Amino acid sequence: MPPESVARLLGLGRCLPPAVPNDALARALGTTEADLSASTGIAQRHHAPAGEGPSDLALRATEEALAAAGATVDELGLIVFATATPDVTFPGSACFLQEKLGAPTIGAVDVRAQSAGFLCGLDLAAAFASLPAPRGDGADPRYARILVAAGEVLSSGLDLTARGREMSSRLADGAGAVIVGRGDRGPKLLAVRWYTDGTLVERFWCEYPASYQYPLRVRPEDLAAGKHFPSADLASLAPIVPPRIGSAANEVLGLAGWSADEIDLAIVDYVDPAVARAAAASLGVPSDRLRVPTAEFGHVMAGGLLLTLAEVARTLPQGARVLLAAAGPGLAWGAAAVEI
Repeated sequence: MPPESVARLLGLGRCLPPAVPNDALARALGTTEADLSASTGIAQRHHAPAGEGPSDLALRATEEALAAAGATVDELGLIVFATATPDVTFPGSACFLQEKLGAPTIGAVDVRAQSAGFLCGLDLAAAFASLPAPRGDGADPRYARILVAAGEVLSSGLDLTARGREMSSRLADGAGAVIVGRGDRGPKLLAVRWYTDGTLVERFWCEYPASYQYPLRVRPEDLAAGKHFPSADLASLAPIVPPRIGSAANEVLGLAGWSADEIDLAIVDYVDPAVARAAAASLGVPSDRLRVPTAEFGHVMAGGLLLTLAEVARTLPQGARVLLAAAGPGLAWGAAAVEI
């Protein structure tokens, strides 16, 4: 396969806002630090300061990604922003990021695939990067450089009381960014696949505000019942998620021509780190080749995979084989194969 036909990750960046003291969070949720750690398997969480949305976090990550790519904002031909928590109801966070970057008048679009959002964004970017020129030979020059951002500010929508302990102890904030394009340098995106099963939407969701609710998208009784906070039936999803992740992972491994024991690093993300580890174990990935983003900094939904990839890409040797896999609300799940 010629180098110019493979989508490359030309530059990566990340932004984690300030860490939340575990003792303060435990007190708010009516538990102890020890119990919080034992029940979630999460070491730390990060919450954005008041007044910051995902586009603010993504701005800092994008500036880092552009510098790493040796690119300027004027070279961007498309912005794809994966988020489940846009700055406002509309327009999308991609529009906010476009304005904050001072980007040219190009397409800027949000994607809503939750924890598989980064994989969806990568898939879209790779498809655009491979489009042929409208006239003549070669690829469409408009999409030589595409920004994919992925991030969340979940903390501003959490129930930080004992009632919300299960989900509020798991969800967190952060953002990553990557410049996707054509070329002969940078990690190669060899394969990506992602899927959604809408029959499971109510197993992991945030129902309100809801546009189908009339005349108010959220009523006082909905607020009193906490229906505007994220909820999940984690017990019922625990046996469902690993096979879904495993199926997508095996698919991209086959497309990349890799076997599971040839993976140098697997990054597997899910709101429950134990389930993520079970998915990795089902693939035969040893624990010393596994990173679970949620266990390290909380579940950042769309941002988790990219936050970790942006970190490890700096230290892994050229040619290292990285498997990305995630699952979350939708139920959405997927995987990607990246060669550093």
